[in-house]
Amino acid sequence: MLKKYFDWTPRDVAQWETIRKKGFWRFTLWYGLFSGGIIFVIPGVWALIDWVMDLLSGRAATNSLSFLALKLLIIAVICVLAGIVNALATWVMEERIYQTHYNTR
Repeated sequence: MLKKYFDWTPRDVAQWETIRKKGFWRFTLWYGLFSGGIIFVIPGVWALIDWVMDLLSGRAATNSLSFLALKLLIIAVICVLAGIVNALATWVMEERIYQTHYNTR
Protein backbone atom coordinates (compact mmCIF):
# COMPACT_ATOMS: atom_id res chain seq x y z
CA MET A 1 0.00 0.00 0.00
CA LEU A 2 2.78 2.46 0.79
CA LYS A 3 4.32 1.83 -2.62
CA LYS A 4 1.72 4.04 -4.30
CA TYR A 5 2.93 7.04 -2.30
CA PHE A 6 6.43 6.64 -3.68
CA ASP A 7 5.51 5.68 -7.25
CA TRP A 8 4.38 8.98 -8.68
CA THR A 9 3.21 9.26 -12.26
CA PRO A 10 4.86 11.88 -14.48
CA ARG A 11 1.71 13.95 -13.95
CA ASP A 12 2.21 13.78 -10.14
CA VAL A 13 5.83 14.90 -10.51
CA ALA A 14 4.84 17.81 -12.76
CA GLN A 15 2.10 18.82 -10.36
CA TRP A 16 4.49 18.84 -7.39
CA GLU A 17 7.04 20.84 -9.40
CA THR A 18 4.34 23.43 -10.11
CA ILE A 19 3.45 23.60 -6.42
CA ARG A 20 7.14 23.92 -5.48
CA LYS A 21 7.57 26.86 -7.88
CA LYS A 22 4.78 28.74 -6.10
CA GLY A 23 6.68 28.34 -2.85
CA PHE A 24 6.63 26.84 0.59
CA TRP A 25 4.82 29.70 2.31
CA ARG A 26 2.02 29.89 -0.23
CA PHE A 27 1.45 26.14 0.01
CA THR A 28 1.52 26.23 3.80
CA LEU A 29 -0.91 29.14 4.01
CA TRP A 30 -3.44 27.95 1.42
CA TYR A 31 -3.31 24.25 2.18
CA GLY A 32 -3.22 24.97 5.92
CA LEU A 33 -6.27 27.22 5.80
CA PHE A 34 -8.14 24.79 3.54
CA SER A 35 -7.45 21.75 5.69
CA GLY A 36 -8.06 23.78 8.87
CA GLY A 37 -11.45 24.81 7.47
CA ILE A 38 -12.32 21.21 6.79
CA ILE A 39 -11.19 20.25 10.29
CA PHE A 40 -13.37 23.08 11.71
CA VAL A 41 -16.63 21.70 10.30
CA ILE A 42 -17.25 18.90 12.80
CA PRO A 43 -16.31 20.67 16.07
CA GLY A 44 -17.93 23.90 14.83
CA VAL A 45 -21.24 22.22 14.08
CA TRP A 46 -20.97 20.29 17.34
CA ALA A 47 -20.49 23.55 19.30
CA LEU A 48 -23.45 25.12 17.51
CA ILE A 49 -25.71 22.16 18.22
CA ASP A 50 -24.54 22.11 21.85
CA TRP A 51 -25.31 25.83 22.16
CA VAL A 52 -28.80 25.40 20.69
CA MET A 53 -29.49 22.48 23.04
CA ASP A 54 -28.36 24.60 26.02
CA LEU A 55 -30.56 27.44 24.81
CA LEU A 56 -33.58 25.15 24.53
CA SER A 57 -32.99 23.56 27.94
CA GLY A 58 -32.72 26.96 29.62
CA ARG A 59 -29.13 26.78 30.92
CA ALA A 60 -28.40 30.45 31.50
CA ALA A 61 -24.62 30.27 31.82
CA THR A 62 -23.82 28.92 28.39
CA ASN A 63 -26.65 30.18 26.19
CA SER A 64 -25.38 33.66 25.37
CA LEU A 65 -24.38 34.50 21.83
CA SER A 66 -21.04 35.87 23.02
CA PHE A 67 -20.25 32.51 24.63
CA LEU A 68 -20.94 30.78 21.31
CA ALA A 69 -18.79 33.29 19.43
CA LEU A 70 -15.90 32.82 21.86
CA LYS A 71 -16.20 29.04 21.66
CA LEU A 72 -16.24 29.11 17.85
CA LEU A 73 -13.27 31.49 17.79
CA ILE A 74 -11.23 29.17 20.01
CA ILE A 75 -12.18 26.17 17.88
CA ALA A 76 -11.28 28.10 14.70
CA VAL A 77 -7.83 29.06 16.03
CA ILE A 78 -7.11 25.47 17.07
CA CYS A 79 -8.30 24.15 13.69
CA VAL A 80 -6.20 26.65 11.71
CA LEU A 81 -3.14 25.67 13.76
CA ALA A 82 -3.91 22.01 13.10
CA GLY A 83 -4.30 22.78 9.39
CA ILE A 84 -0.93 24.52 9.30
CA VAL A 85 0.72 21.58 11.05
CA ASN A 86 -0.94 19.31 8.48
CA ALA A 87 0.36 21.50 5.64
CA LEU A 88 3.89 21.48 7.06
CA ALA A 89 3.85 17.70 7.44
CA THR A 90 2.51 17.30 3.90
CA TRP A 91 5.18 19.59 2.46
CA VAL A 92 7.97 17.75 4.28
CA MET A 93 6.71 14.33 3.20
CA GLU A 94 6.08 15.30 -0.43
CA GLU A 95 9.37 17.16 -0.73
CA ARG A 96 11.33 14.25 0.75
CA ILE A 97 9.73 11.83 -1.73
CA TYR A 98 10.40 14.23 -4.60
CA GLN A 99 14.02 14.87 -3.62
CA THR A 100 14.72 11.17 -3.02
CA HIS A 101 13.08 9.67 -6.10
CA TYR A 102 12.27 12.27 -8.73
CA ASN A 103 14.63 15.23 -8.56
CA THR A 104 16.61 14.97 -11.78
CA ARG A 105 18.78 18.04 -11.32
